[in-house]
Amino acid sequence: MSFELLTDELLLRLLKASDENAFRTLYERYWKRLFAMACYKLKNKEAAEEIVQNIFVSLWEKRAVLQIEKLEEYLFTAVKYKVINYVDAMMVRQVSQKNMPGTSTDESTEATILINDLHHAIQQALAKLPPKTREVFTLSRFEKYSVKEIAHHMNLTEKAVEYHITQSLKLMRVSLKDFMVLGIPLLIALS
Repeated sequence: MSFELLTDELLLRLLKASDENAFRTLYERYWKRLFAMACYKLKNKEAAEEIVQNIFVSLWEKRAVLQIEKLEEYLFTAVKYKVINYVDAMMVRQVSQKNMPGTSTDESTEATILINDLHHAIQQALAKLPPKTREVFTLSRFEKYSVKEIAHHMNLTEKAVEYHITQSLKLMRVSLKDFMVLGIPLLIALS
């Protein structure tokens, strides 16, 4: 059987049945494009390669429980959020290094103040959200729950969860627009 000719939907069904050839075909079909996207966003080949590899490892490990309707969208969204997480981790690492002995106190104090201001602004924006929307946003962005997990946890439809996330992101973008002007990459997480 020529797996290259099969649709993503058929390959996903075979993947759920632990078919390694189906997995290999999906990997070959999407790896280069996902890597190119991650590389473009990060400007770091090693980090981009690691992100894409981790996404495919996760796809294989969670193959039996994943409910994926559109694989291409799922994979590119996964890259987007992995890139965001990587950038966040790098920023935290940089701030931590600046706070190490022997670094400039002015820079570390300024960064600390900026992070505290951002945290305060996020908390204020969250307080403006309706309770259910706030809970969905918190589970999605801070607890890293998937839409499906949130829907199950809160007894909502997946469409309702997506609606709440969209509404919360709109408000967060407006509320945190001053930080966008400063060019703080942490706000990428809100897109």
